[in-house]
Amino acid sequence: MWRGRGATGRRGMKGCTLGAGRDRSRRAPRRHWAEGAFSQLVLVVCVLAILALAGSWWPLFDFYAQLQMQILVVTTVSMLVAVSVQMWRSFVQSLVCAAALGWSLYPHLAPPPRVEPGVAPGAGAPVRIAWANLRNWVTGGPAVVRLLDTETPDIVILTELTERHRAAAMTAPGYRFRTPFPAGSAFDLLLISRIQPTEVRFDYAFGADYPILEARFCAIDGASVCLAIIALHAPRPPLPEAAWGEPAVLRDGLLALAATMARRRLAAQDHVLLIGDFNATPYSSAVRDMLARSGLIDTAAAAAENPEQPRPTWLSTWPGVGLPIDNALISPGLRVVERRLGPNIQSDHRPLVLHLRLLGP
Repeated sequence: MWRGRGATGRRGMKGCTLGAGRDRSRRAPRRHWAEGAFSQLVLVVCVLAILALAGSWWPLFDFYAQLQMQILVVTTVSMLVAVSVQMWRSFVQSLVCAAALGWSLYPHLAPPPRVEPGVAPGAGAPVRIAWANLRNWVTGGPAVVRLLDTETPDIVILTELTERHRAAAMTAPGYRFRTPFPAGSAFDLLLISRIQPTEVRFDYAFGADYPILEARFCAIDGASVCLAIIALHAPRPPLPEAAWGEPAVLRDGLLALAATMARRRLAAQDHVLLIGDFNATPYSSAVRDMLARSGLIDTAAAAAENPEQPRPTWLSTWPGVGLPIDNALISPGLRVVERRLGPNIQSDHRPLVLHLRLLGP
C-alpha cells in the first residue's frame, strides 16, 4: 500500500512539474514580446524627447518643443515601469531622456528669485495689468465681470470676444478709456483702462484678422517715464506633417513683428511690456527668438517681490497637460511685484495677472 502511494505521488509530482514547465514555456514568448514592445516604446519616447529639445532651437521641430513637459511625464513613467520589471537598458534610456528634458525645463518651472520691495530709487506704485483669452464660444459677460471684480486691474487686454461680452466690457465702471469693440476676429483685441493712454494704435501688417496693439501710457502716478504695452493673439502653429514639422510662418511673423516694435519702444527710452497669447511656450524656439530680437526678459523667470512658481495658462487644471502659452515679456526698467494666474472664468485659458513697478529712466 505504501509503495503504491509513493509511486502515485511521484507520478503526480512529475506531472505537476511537466505542467509548470509547459506554463513557463508558454509565458516566456509572451514576456519576451512584451519586453520588446516596451523597449520600442521607450525608444519612440526618447526620439520625441530629442525632437522636443531640438525644437527649442530650430523652428522645424517647434511643435515638439511645445510638448516638452508632456514628454517628460511619459519618460518618467517609462523609467518607473522599467525599474519595476527590471529592464535596465530601458531604464537607462528613459533616465537620460528625462534628465535632458528636466535640464531644459528647469529654468521655466523653478520659482523666480525674490527682491526686496521698495529698495530701487524712483520706484512708483505698481500698475495692475490683466490679460485674458475669453474663449469666445464658451464664456460671456460674467467672465469679464468676474475678472474685473476679482483683480480690479488698472489696464485690461482681452481677446476672443463676441457680442456676449460687449455690455460687460464696454460699461464696466471706473474705466475711462476703451478701444473699439472687436468686429469679429478671434484674434482681435480690446483694451480697457483706468489710465488714459497717450497714444494707441493697431498694426495690421498681417491683415485685419491679426492686429498687434500698441498703447503708450505717460500719466502713471509716481512714474517719470512712459510705459509702452504691446499685445497680440497669435494663431496656433500647424500640426507636424511627419517626424519633423511645418514652420509656423504666420505665428512667428507676428511674434517677430511684435518683438521689433518692442525694440523700437526701448530705443525711445520707454519701459515695455509685451504680452499676449503667443501660442508658443517659453521653451520653444519662437519665444527664444522673441527674447533675442526684443531685448526683453520673461516675467516668469524675472526676479519678483512676491515670486510664484510659473503655471500653465492653457488647460491649467489638467496636471501634466497644460501649456504656458499666455506670456509676458518686460524691459529691464520694469520690476515684477507679482505674476500669477487670475480667477477661473470658465475659459480654457486662465487670465495672466501682472503687478509691475516702474523704476527710474
